[in-house]
Amino acid sequence: MSDSERKLDAKLILSVIATGIMSFAGVVVETAMNITFPTLMSEFNIGTGTVQWITTGYLLILSIIIPASSWLKRRFKTRTLFTAALTLFLLGTIIDAIAPTFAILLAGRLIQGIGTGIALPLMFNIVLEQAPYDKMGMMMGIGALITALAPAVGPSLGGMLVNAFGWRMIFIVLIPVLLIALFCGTFSIRQVSPTEKIPFQIPDYILLAAGFICFIFATTIVASSQSTYANDIVTGTQVGSQHAFYLLVVFAVSALICSIAVFRAISAQKK
Repeated sequence: MSDSERKLDAKLILSVIATGIMSFAGVVVETAMNITFPTLMSEFNIGTGTVQWITTGYLLILSIIIPASSWLKRRFKTRTLFTAALTLFLLGTIIDAIAPTFAILLAGRLIQGIGTGIALPLMFNIVLEQAPYDKMGMMMGIGALITALAPAVGPSLGGMLVNAFGWRMIFIVLIPVLLIALFCGTFSIRQVSPTEKIPFQIPDYILLAAGFICFIFATTIVASSQSTYANDIVTGTQVGSQHAFYLLVVFAVSALICSIAVFRAISAQKK
């Protein structure tokens, strides 16, 4: 897009709003659901290790989808990606709102993760491609503010909705907001760069996804206050030292795998 074509018009603002709502919803529902763990454990008669898959599964799907965002952006139109992402997220939200069992609730969260993984980079891609250069800093700041505000709002919003209406209301209140975002994005998102029929680098993708998955598993174990690993490490026992060593190995392996994938991608671009 040439400098003269870059302008802060209504379509750009609506595009940023639509993709921003999608990104905000994806993050806020993740943090809001953490408040519902005791309620979900009681309602579905499950333990702490099981209910944590609501968050862990969601993050694992994100770690699998996000590495493919660059290929998706170059291969498909921005509006197509946005529509697919929001449709998937909306479908997952509806499934979660009516889920009769924990398995169905988890399935809905995984579908939401696919939609969020596709949508998260879109807002910044639109700003970088279409915003005037003198306004780009402001637009990027607004985008960063949206994603940074969501984790702060999520727990408070989740606690208020759970106490007043029940955990299903977390998903129900998102449905009209997502429909508004779908309407705005469908009619405002523009395609300013041509798509390319580029091959999908499966080895690099598998390496990145594997690295992110290892990292998330390790951080989930450490963050879990109920984890035997975490308790043993805190107490400083010999078993705890072994567990700490295993976690360090996982972190190192994940960093190595991601580094190899990035190096391969950079080398391929130079050829």
